[in-house]
Amino acid sequence: MTVLRDLSIILIAVEAFSLALAPLVILGALVYGLGWLQRHENLPSWLRLAQAYMSLGQAYVELVMAAIVRPFLFIHSAMATVRRWLGVMVKTGGDMQ
Repeated sequence: MTVLRDLSIILIAVEAFSLALAPLVILGALVYGLGWLQRHENLPSWLRLAQAYMSLGQAYVELVMAAIVRPFLFIHSAMATVRRWLGVMVKTGGDMQ
């Protein structure tokens, strides 16, 4: 009876492996196909146009994000400068010669 149990476990493992292998093969083929499409010489013209619009949109988003972050970076830089000045004054005891 133990031989039958071991044989059934092996058959279940083979079935589980084959069921898990099918989606993995499909996913691998999709990834390979998309990688092949991303090479510029293989890119269809409509997809090349979409890629150009996406990069243009990305450039605008980066420009807006830089404009949003710039005031925070300026404030942080000014506060760090003031902290450094105060730290130097504390170390020297307030004597600015």
